Amino acid sequence: MIFVTGGTGLVGSHLLYKLASEGHKIRALCRPGRSLDDVGKIFQFYKGGHLLNQVEWYEGDLLDYFSLRDALKGATHVYHCAAMVSFKPSDAAEMFATNVEGTANLINASIEVRIDKLCFVSSIATLGSTINGDAIDESTFWQNDDNHSVYSQSKFKSEMEVWRGTKEGLKAIIVNPSVIIGPVAMKRSTGQLFKTVLNGMKFYTIGATGFVDVRDVVSSMIKLTNSDVENERFVINSENLSYKTFLGMIADALHVKTPKYQAQRWVVSLAWRFERLRYYLTRKEPRLTKETARTSQHQSTYSNVKYKEYHDTTHIPIKESIQNTVEYLQG
Repeated sequence: MIFVTGGTGLVGSHLLYKLASEGHKIRALCRPGRSLDDVGKIFQFYKGGHLLNQVEWYEGDLLDYFSLRDALKGATHVYHCAAMVSFKPSDAAEMFATNVEGTANLINASIEVRIDKLCFVSSIATLGSTINGDAIDESTFWQNDDNHSVYSQSKFKSEMEVWRGTKEGLKAIIVNPSVIIGPVAMKRSTGQLFKTVLNGMKFYTIGATGFVDVRDVVSSMIKLTNSDVENERFVINSENLSYKTFLGMIADALHVKTPKYQAQRWVVSLAWRFERLRYYLTRKEPRLTKETARTSQHQSTYSNVKYKEYHDTTHIPIKESIQNTVEYLQG
């Protein structure tokens, strides 16, 4: 049996569909009262609504060690997709608890019940940056300074829990996807980018980063978990694009106007400060933070050479990923 955390998220729901379509017995962790509607919509979108019956939902919490241990009984493999993502200052403590302590609990429980192998979904946010503009890969050193968001720090410390587990006998794989694109509700994950462009986005920033289709992420997770490779991590990236190009591709797919004005650095700097003030006054989640503002101006490229050495594959073009997402949103 395969155990999955974060099954209601973008990666998790697509992973559940892929595993179910391959006939696996699956148990997925969900919080009590959590809606499963979005997962059902993903299964329906891929014409596999009937496959949802293969998923056994287990109500529990990553912070409850004993519920995790019970949920893992009978499981041979674990896919850890669950994580809290937030840039609200007030969410920092909860995010660290969920992402770091929750991962530690899952690692400990996996060791106790003798899981065969665990796959952890991390992020390129845990990788360092290069001074000379070279592509970032798995070996790029991560420096713990104030240039990292609270989210990236929590994911980095989560990775440390996985590596700690490998020293205690657990076999594990870590994947570090770039920005993941795929069918998801507009209110969640990268679906918010589509919503922003659809509502009329006029400005773009000078930054650039990597993008990857959620189906490629899921495929790499399954291939690596089922392989003999262990205790390694892999950047999963399809294309490196400027934000201007990427947002323009979304606009074209949605048949709306392309963002045409470049937001100058000083404008972005003022914007995140205004958003911070607005947050303190209203407690509404900031649309831009110091960390996201900095990222929007930074040009980073990512290398997937290591993964291709293990699995020589062709990734889905991001233009196709965007069109697939638009079809889901308009369906």
